Amino acid sequence: MASTETAREKCLADDGVRRRPRIRQGLWIAAVATTVAMLPGMMNSASAGNGPGIALKVGMQTIESPVTLRDTTRTRYELELSSQLFANERLDFALSVGGSSLGTHRDYYAEMVDGVLIEQSFRDTLSLLDVRVAARLHPLGQDGPIRPYLGAGVGYFWFIDSWSDRYYETVGGITYTDRRKGTDTLSESFFPFVLAGLNVAVNDNAEVLLEFQYDIEKKDSGFDFGGPIYMLGLRFRF
Repeated sequence: MASTETAREKCLADDGVRRRPRIRQGLWIAAVATTVAMLPGMMNSASAGNGPGIALKVGMQTIESPVTLRDTTRTRYELELSSQLFANERLDFALSVGGSSLGTHRDYYAEMVDGVLIEQSFRDTLSLLDVRVAARLHPLGQDGPIRPYLGAGVGYFWFIDSWSDRYYETVGGITYTDRRKGTDTLSESFFPFVLAGLNVAVNDNAEVLLEFQYDIEKKDSGFDFGGPIYMLGLRFRF
C-alpha cells in the first residue's frame, strides 16, 4: 500500500540565492542510558503477580543500514503484552510491537535547460516496524526476586519509506514548484527470533527487565535487518 499527496505552487525567486548540488545522508546513532532507582527493601520481594502483563522497552538494535550499507546501531522502542503465567508459573506468551528509525537520505540536483533553471530535491525517511509473538520459559518461576527466562518466536516486519519530492522550474524570476509525498512499503516478510532475559522484582506486580533478542534471516530487498537487540524495560503484571 502507498499513499501520495501532490501540490503545485508559484513563487517569486529571491535575488542572489546561491544554489549548489548537495547530497546529505542523515544518519543518527543514538545511545539510550536509563537509570532505574529501587529501594533496598524492594529487592526482598519473594513473589509477584502472575496475571497478564504489559511492558515498555527501549534499547539498541544493530542492523545493516540501507543508506550506507554498513552495520549501524539504532534506537528501538517496543510495547509488549504478555499472557498470564501458567504451568506452575513457568510459561507465558508475549505479543510485541516495535520499531526503529533507519535515518533520512536526501538528494539535490540542479541544471540549466534552454534558460530555465530546473531543480529537484528528494528525501527518504526509512523505518523498520515489526510485530512478534514469542513463547517464554521461566525455569525458576516467580518465587524469587531474580527470574531468568528463555524464549523463541516468529515475527513479521515492514521496511517503510516515507518520501517527499520537489521539482522547481525558475523562468524570468518566477519559480514553479511541484511537490509530492507518500509512504511506500519497500519489503515485508516473516522472520524467526530467539531471546533471553532477566526479570528483577520491584514489588508484587512490577519488575525491571533486561532482555537480549536475536533476529534470524530478517532480510529482504537486498538488506539484512537481522542481528542482536539489547532491551531495558519495565513490566507490570496484574
